[in-house]
Amino acid sequence: AQKLSLKLSSGINAEYGGSFKVILNDVFCYLDQGWKFRGSVRKTSKSGKACIDWSKTPLKRKAAPGNSCQNPDGTRLAPKPFCYISETETEECDVPACIWDMDCYTDNGVQYRGHKGVNLEDDSCQDWNKDFPIIHGYHSPEYSWAGVGSHTYCRNPSPESENRPWCFRDNWWAIITTWAYCDIPKCSRDAFDFYRF
Repeated sequence: AQKLSLKLSSGINAEYGGSFKVILNDVFCYLDQGWKFRGSVRKTSKSGKACIDWSKTPLKRKAAPGNSCQNPDGTRLAPKPFCYISETETEECDVPACIWDMDCYTDNGVQYRGHKGVNLEDDSCQDWNKDFPIIHGYHSPEYSWAGVGSHTYCRNPSPESENRPWCFRDNWWAIITTWAYCDIPKCSRDAFDFYRF
């Protein structure tokens, strides 16, 4: 496989022999409300106003240095990356949402963060943090690295044995077959855009 070497505008050097997804997520587009977004491609708000340096804002201890769009407050996240346009006023930024691993899954699905909550058997998915009707051990925060939490969305917290997103069946009669794969397509450049504004 050919390797690709890039120097991104954020100063990150990257060499990767596969999908651009690994390089671009949270640098060019944002995932999960953008709480890990550290791209420097946007330094103006959606309306075009210049972002001020985060060191002059109430979030100076949580934000990365500079004036790039972020979502640094881990306790009260905004819906998407934003910036301060004055010391007290914020605006959202025009940063696109990454849709690979949202509308489709890559690799073994461990990075999938979409909102599909029905499996291939057309059963609703059980909340990951509940043990009814199926008792299991995949709870957050231990499995939060796989996107498991207090929700019913398909995830893959067992990438060593499963190769796509799945969920526990939310049916009391699901004692024999307790889980099923989800009907989520695999990402491909032919079928899915990488990001959406």
